[in-house]
Amino acid sequence: MDNFAEYMVKKRPDSRDNAKRAGIIALAVVLCAASVFLVFVTHIPFILLITCAIIYGAYFLITGTSVEYEYAVTNGEMDVDKIIARRKRVHLITVQTADFEAFGPLTDDVPDDDSRTLVLCADNTGEGEYYADLTTEDYGETRIIFTPNQAVLEAIQAALPRKLRRTQQ
Repeated sequence: MDNFAEYMVKKRPDSRDNAKRAGIIALAVVLCAASVFLVFVTHIPFILLITCAIIYGAYFLITGTSVEYEYAVTNGEMDVDKIIARRKRVHLITVQTADFEAFGPLTDDVPDDDSRTLVLCADNTGEGEYYADLTTEDYGETRIIFTPNQAVLEAIQAALPRKLRRTQQ
């Protein structure tokens, strides 16, 4: 029988995302004001189309800061995808959970390893985060930080190596 679980988590905006949004809005307001001013000076109504394009562009860029992560675990294979603004899907990584060298809740006791490639696909709240250390062909030594639900955790733990399964119980 197949072992399958998937979960989608929405990344909460951080201060960097909020700064991007504020900058986009400020730039759009300045450009719209300038284009409306040009309409009054030149009396060319075509410039109003440019104003509409500026507003749509700002909307497109602001919604582009909305990010979700999807975890799918199928028979010990974990896929992580990044979904941007519900219109673009980017595949981040595919790993075998049997290849995990370390796995567990991300706490202060877990040592930082700056030599590892970090795949950060958590919801940005700092609660319920798990980590998995492994070595991949594409990235070398890798650490994945993610926020799974109970079904994904059970699917991962079912395929963990024996030495890690013992430490999880």
